Amino acid sequence: MSDLFFDVSGFAYAHRGLWDAALPENSIAAFQAARIAGVGVELDVRLTADEVPIVFHDAGLQRMCNHRERIERITAADLGYWPLPDGTPIPTLAEVLGVMGDLPILIELKVDGQAGPIAERVTEVISGAGGQLAVMSFDEPTVARLCRLVTERPVGLLCIADNQVEEDIIGKAATARGLGCDYIAPHHSVLETVAEASGGLPLVTWTIRTKDELALARKHGAAPIFETISAALAKS
Repeated sequence: MSDLFFDVSGFAYAHRGLWDAALPENSIAAFQAARIAGVGVELDVRLTADEVPIVFHDAGLQRMCNHRERIERITAADLGYWPLPDGTPIPTLAEVLGVMGDLPILIELKVDGQAGPIAERVTEVISGAGGQLAVMSFDEPTVARLCRLVTERPVGLLCIADNQVEEDIIGKAATARGLGCDYIAPHHSVLETVAEASGGLPLVTWTIRTKDELALARKHGAAPIFETISAALAKS
């Protein structure tokens, strides 16, 4: 097995970095805070119009940058016109990897509709990087591509079932195994069912905001993707 492979279930991950009222989510400052606290991070990646992987959750800029446009329609250079609430630019994936050093990172590929080349562009960025990096997505075709492209690092399937239908949840776990995933990342509300159907695959669960949810994650051996609770508690 590659030296770059690691067990994703052995860590705690700050959701979109260790952000708060002063540090925006998915900002360089939020990732720096996570590094200082000694926790891993989960982050979101989208492609700009010129196919640069940037770290941003929403499809559009309205909520975070007060601009009514979609990321996919703006070049990486032009994104600088619309900073995050702390005045800093939206970071690229490459920049965040440099901030986090050797701490683990879960990279979620955001796909709305047609995936385009996001799996290929992210693979290009992480292929020359060190550190503990894992990739994941809700989009099953994208995960299938990642399983072919990313052979030395963990690949996971994010899952939550509409209306919490048990058969659908179990089906997601089966899909993850069939695709050749290295881990599964269910919402905590379906963690117990996924754990039972996982076939022993490592688990990561989201988004953990309370002590009870953290206890549930620990009960099933799942790594927490957390926010609002302290980093010290999440990694204890």
